[in-house]
Amino acid sequence: MEIIRLIPLIGFLLFCLQIGIRAFVLHQKGTRLSGGKKQSSKGISTFLLIAFFMVFLNELGYKAGLIHFSFLPETLQPLLTGKIILVVSGIVFILLGNLLMLLTLRALNQSLRFGLNKGNLGQLVTSGIYGWSRNPFFLAINCLFIGISLVFPTPFFIAISLLTLLSIHLFILKEERFMHENYGDEYKDYTKTVRRYF
Repeated sequence: MEIIRLIPLIGFLLFCLQIGIRAFVLHQKGTRLSGGKKQSSKGISTFLLIAFFMVFLNELGYKAGLIHFSFLPETLQPLLTGKIILVVSGIVFILLGNLLMLLTLRALNQSLRFGLNKGNLGQLVTSGIYGWSRNPFFLAINCLFIGISLVFPTPFFIAISLLTLLSIHLFILKEERFMHENYGDEYKDYTKTVRRYF
């Protein structure tokens, strides 16, 4: 088994572990991480997220040679294989995504929040990596998924990466409206000096 094939799986798990540990620690300290959705939609979205997560992990494990079956048909297997420039670029993106997440969580400190809720506003974070990018959390996610799709250029991973990029961009636009409404001039001044992505 080639160690390179394990890097996307390890990078993805490390990425999730960073967020999971921070969320757990903040939850233990009593920090509200989300505003809470309606209970009926929460169960369905949680189920779909878990199902997607399991398929995604299975495919990473399959590509790493740890799992010997794939949920996906052979037609969704690699489009381009053996292109070392893709693999090296992918590994760089995966490492960059994990580094960005580490720096993001460090800058956020006690301010990690999920969702847009007026009742759960934290202080506007503009220092650390947030002095370089307004959305390093989302930039880290983008880097991770781009990296995975470069190491394993299958229609499945490429489609997931493109959907991730589009979804995150649309969410950022929605979040920016929310930030302007709730932080006013403080956020407006911040947007003048720091770019959306980098």
